[in-house]
Amino acid sequence: MNTKEKIFDVALDLFSKKGYDSVSLREIAEEVGIKKSSIYSHYPSKEAILISIFEYFTDLFEYDELLNSKELVLATDNDILTQNPEMFYHIGSEAIKEMFSNERNLKIWKLIFIQMHYNEKIRVFFQNEILLKPLLFWEEFFTILQEKEIIQKDCNPKLLAKEYYSYPIYLLLEICAKYDDIPQDSLDDFFKETEEHVKFLLDSVKLN
Repeated sequence: MNTKEKIFDVALDLFSKKGYDSVSLREIAEEVGIKKSSIYSHYPSKEAILISIFEYFTDLFEYDELLNSKELVLATDNDILTQNPEMFYHIGSEAIKEMFSNERNLKIWKLIFIQMHYNEKIRVFFQNEILLKPLLFWEEFFTILQEKEIIQKDCNPKLLAKEYYSYPIYLLLEICAKYDDIPQDSLDDFFKETEEHVKFLLDSVKLN
């Protein structure tokens, strides 16, 4: 790990535990084992470190091979989606689970949840990347199921998306509030419960 990566990881660890505004560049430098002035060779400011954390996190979803596989394409001709929507969800869930097996990524989730009320950039990032984009994805998911007459015609895809997505968000908030370092068994329980929830939701609106 080079110095820039060490700065990134140390800053993320401190941000996720103490809050972005409570951490100074001097503290980051001391944890890394360098002088404060040395940070400027890699990042022009503390905010630049925060932005790099968000860019890294966004790129995870945009370029992850599993999440962007043909199996997870939202399309009416995707047989997995239309013939077995539970499996479609499971494949995506496994991809996210693989991503969350990285401790760095878990710390970013915690940083976002804990700090979104105290930092405008984190709040906007949460609204756009954590709420808006996933909700649009799941609204399209339920819309396709409705068009293919898999779920009831009088269902509201937008409402179903919110109903589905609110539950995992709640579980993540609960985990982040409970632990400084999220244990693997809690993460395993999270994915198990979310899959049970989506099955329950689909069963309640399916035509057959």
